[in-house]
Amino acid sequence: MAEATKKTADSAGKDLPAAVPARRGGIVQFFRDVRREGSKVTWPTWKETYLTTIMVFIMVGLTMVFFFVVDWLLSMGERFLIGSIR
Repeated sequence: MAEATKKTADSAGKDLPAAVPARRGGIVQFFRDVRREGSKVTWPTWKETYLTTIMVFIMVGLTMVFFFVVDWLLSMGERFLIGSIR
């Protein structure tokens, strides 16, 4: 008679029971779970969102200036090396 569960072997050769398949629910259960998980989230206030957005724009501006300066210095160094700067 065949065994009721599948067995797999680990690296030591021991037989292990196969993983039990996850229980599937319907679409209604899915949306219930989504709603339950969404209620657990701590949402930011409008002030936090506003300040975070301003900080992102400031950091993008600083990064833009930094890379502009680095690019300009590297291009000046390249021009100096090939002798096109007099």
